[in-house]
Amino acid sequence: DVVNIGVTVKLLDVETNDIMEYTIVGSTEADPVQNRISNKSPVGMALLGKPLGTTVDARVPDGIIKFKILEIRK
Repeated sequence: DVVNIGVTVKLLDVETNDIMEYTIVGSTEADPVQNRISNKSPVGMALLGKPLGTTVDARVPDGIIKFKILEIRK
């Protein structure tokens, strides 16, 4: 499986060891409060097309965050 629009991903923040879950959605459905992030957001773009177990770098306003993809589910 790879990350696409409509999937929920469980991520590990490599630096802080925090685990989070996001659902990747289109830009009109994005709602960060409900952990629904746009495929056009920095994190969404970094994750799209990546397979399970991959570590990705996401450029955010505060710098670069490294995430490891722990789970992908529909």
